[in-house]
Amino acid sequence: MQIKETSLAQTLAALTMCPLMDQKKPAAAAGLPPIIDRELLFGNPEIAGAQLSPDGKYIAFQKPYKDTGNVWVKKATEPFSATRLLTTETKRPIGGFFWSRDSKNILFIRDNDGDENFNVFAVDPAARDLTGVKSIQIQIYSLPKNDPDVAYIGLNDRDQAWHDLYTLMISTREKTLLRKNTEKIADWVFDEQGQLRLAAQVTDSGEQQILRLDANGFTKIYSCDVFEACGRHRAWFELSL
Repeated sequence: MQIKETSLAQTLAALTMCPLMDQKKPAAAAGLPPIIDRELLFGNPEIAGAQLSPDGKYIAFQKPYKDTGNVWVKKATEPFSATRLLTTETKRPIGGFFWSRDSKNILFIRDNDGDENFNVFAVDPAARDLTGVKSIQIQIYSLPKNDPDVAYIGLNDRDQAWHDLYTLMISTREKTLLRKNTEKIADWVFDEQGQLRLAAQVTDSGEQQILRLDANGFTKIYSCDVFEACGRHRAWFELSL
């Protein structure tokens, strides 16, 4: 049998026709979805964190003002075109806000140019500083149902590492020390009637402990090590059993 010789030109022509040598098709031609715009993933939401006032008459939410998240409010029966701007931050967005139990104030936290030393403000609708401290960080622990004028807060004015527990009267801005935090308590938990029930403690080894407050001190009811995470919601559930 005679074997025909194949020229170099014929060999190259055959290789270029091979489907394995085809160039990859563009993404659109291959049926892949288009790339999502970065603004849709990381841009400001139109509306976020909506909260109905306790009396059901108002809705507050966060919405951009000059590209910065601020607090807005409207009556529950009004259209969103009637919303009113309550805060006018332009450097950093409002970190969080809460309705007071009597629906007369919106409380929000704000630091000073990113130093994370937060103060508590009330909007009614003009903002007023309730705590009036500098270089101090404030934490809000509870707004009890039985007393709408009270907020339980933490201040690290004595020890910057740990917050002492205070009662704050919203109407008068008066602060009263309840407990000095000498046990490295990271969080305090109150029931709906304003009774202090639980504490979350961090040990020197990094262990997290949920403690129940008894007449004679603390009783550990739950703990987890540095490789786990446990919060007060789990402990509150176990306490209620």
